Amino acid sequence: MAYLQERRDKTGKLISYSIRVHRGRDRNGHQLKPYTTTFDVEPTWSEKSARKKAEAFAATFEKACREGTASDTRQTFEEYCDYCISLKEDRGIKHGTIVRYREISERIYAHIGHVKLKDLRPDMLNSLYSSLSKDGQNKKTGGKLSPKTILEHHRLIHVVLRQAVMEGLITTNPADRVVPPKADRKEVNYFQPEDIERIRDALEEEPLKWRTLVHLFLLTGARRGEIIGIKWEDCNFEKNTLHICRNVQYSPDIGIYVTTPKTKSSDRYISMPQETMQLLRQYKAWQGSEKLRLGIYYESQGFVFSQDNGSPMHPDSVTDWMKKFSKRHNLPHINPHAFRHTMASILYFNGADSVSIAKRLGHAQVSTTANIYAHVIAKADEKNAEILSDALLSKKA
Repeated sequence: MAYLQERRDKTGKLISYSIRVHRGRDRNGHQLKPYTTTFDVEPTWSEKSARKKAEAFAATFEKACREGTASDTRQTFEEYCDYCISLKEDRGIKHGTIVRYREISERIYAHIGHVKLKDLRPDMLNSLYSSLSKDGQNKKTGGKLSPKTILEHHRLIHVVLRQAVMEGLITTNPADRVVPPKADRKEVNYFQPEDIERIRDALEEEPLKWRTLVHLFLLTGARRGEIIGIKWEDCNFEKNTLHICRNVQYSPDIGIYVTTPKTKSSDRYISMPQETMQLLRQYKAWQGSEKLRLGIYYESQGFVFSQDNGSPMHPDSVTDWMKKFSKRHNLPHINPHAFRHTMASILYFNGADSVSIAKRLGHAQVSTTANIYAHVIAKADEKNAEILSDALLSKKA
């Protein structure tokens, strides 16, 4: 049943009724935000007449709520967005994604957080995106946000408003009628053969731990968190495979934590050369001697790459080491993801198909792989043209 609450001005005159309809609880027992609306009282109405009209309006509103056709007339975008993010968190969305949502929402709230859902219009969203493209929005540089980052804001807004439509709070999604920013896909950076040779030579002067870690980056094409999430139990020395099944991440609010890979397809087995598995055997023997040296200080958690106490490495420590490594040996800028792109590019240039490359990279869709490496595929096809020319068009001696 709808609940009516009188609203009066300073003189005590009845000016409106606040109407609420209970929505029940979610699967976790949390009470859902009620449907709300306001019924304004005309100055010429008597209070008795106003009450009857409000009750009739409330009955109609409650019926619309039950049928899923009602609009919430008071809830702001900020209130509902917070609810949606919390809902996703309860449903098990990855912690890193939730943290990112909350970061993005701060900028959104500054522009449209106060606007009621029912009053949100496409032109307001277009204005928001234009504002985000101006200087001062990037907290780190003081400059503008990239089109890719602005597009992230649009996607969050779209998801929130789509949920509002599904719950019957609004009838249409304003984000469907805007012009979102277009994020141009940058060409992936990958190492040239001569760069790889220089990196391999420089690694010979580095500790075995880092030599092995960089070797896995190049040969697996795995993501940073996936590499440092590998445990010895994931290494099959008989079949020469690695099982990528966990992801080590860092978040300021909870520190280093272990989670699942990025997508379901990212949980995968990767075939490795015998040379790689032999290097892992050598490193495992070294790690065993280190455990003896460190004694009780070292508490093994089974990770192939760990801190001195046995706990997972901080993901940023890998990036920091590579940065110093490249400067130390006068190498091109090195970052973990460049190795991922390098492996994929090498496979394309040597005739591997997108399906097998996507599987090795852990992409859910082959189209994702093809889109990311479109320019690499084009260059590889130039090589195919040369092969066909030599085979079919060149005159034999």
